[in-house]
Amino acid sequence: MRNVGKEFIKGTIYPDYSTVDLVLRVPEPPHELPVKEGQTIIKLPSPKKFKVPDVPVRKAIEGYEPVGFFARSKTDLKELSYMLWCTQGFKKIVAETIELRNVPSSGSRNPLETYFVANDVEGLEVGLYRYLPKSHSIVAEKIDSGLILEMSTASLNFKVMTRAAVTFLWVAVPYRTVWALGNRGYRSCLIEAGHTCQNLIMAASNLGYQVFSTDMFHDEQIIKLASLDPETQWPVYIAAVGTVGTNVAL
Repeated sequence: MRNVGKEFIKGTIYPDYSTVDLVLRVPEPPHELPVKEGQTIIKLPSPKKFKVPDVPVRKAIEGYEPVGFFARSKTDLKELSYMLWCTQGFKKIVAETIELRNVPSSGSRNPLETYFVANDVEGLEVGLYRYLPKSHSIVAEKIDSGLILEMSTASLNFKVMTRAAVTFLWVAVPYRTVWALGNRGYRSCLIEAGHTCQNLIMAASNLGYQVFSTDMFHDEQIIKLASLDPETQWPVYIAAVGTVGTNVAL
């Protein structure tokens, strides 16, 4: 256990690119997890038509504070659409295999999948959803009001998760990046989760929300909650969005 960090850095040093699957002509992995049979795709409102207040970058950065609790919070599909687009949405497709999104990505590989638990989102049932960046849509993975409690238990923070309007879960699919960058791609997954969450903090600030971000969660519980494949899909970061109010007992 004491050498995990050193082994990770050593195992993810700059690769010999002649050995990566891209060069070896191994078929490219899909850029987005497929929609399962029977799932309904929900088209989101266009974020480009949604007007948000102009908040100076400095004000957004200086206004950020660690969140210890939320008041009962809610949002709607327009605001949700904007936050999803700011964090993993498309700017343009440069080529068949190169996508530019609103966050940096090593090799433009974009290894993250965005899931979210909708607690109080106008127009959505309580449940777990996944974002589809290519079509700027979402798909319901699991409709279940009990997911709010499951998420709060898994993330060790009842007062935040049960009161948040929505809680984002970023899941890495490492092979998307490893295919092109070798083992170096494992570092990219973690770094890009940070980029993505920072964009959420800035976008949420435009809307008057605060963000509680954490990598402190029970991996096994999150994997079960989102029905992930633990061999190929890794939960890496969680961020709850809401409004701060008076800290009162439940």
